[in-house]
Amino acid sequence: MNEQNKLRQIKSPCVSICKYNHNNYCVGCKRHMHEIFDWFDFTDEMRTAIMNDLTERDIEATA
Repeated sequence: MNEQNKLRQIKSPCVSICKYNHNNYCVGCKRHMHEIFDWFDFTDEMRTAIMNDLTERDIEATA
């Protein structure tokens, strides 16, 4: 399997609503800008930890 296909298989919380609030959190997926940019560089364990944190994140819904 080539690298591009591997990257497509990585689970992502993206919901294609890419707007950031004043703290640089996406109002769609609730990830911080840095988490989005570095997503494919993170280990599976780190991505899982972030995804677990997303359920408890309470961010402002205003971009």
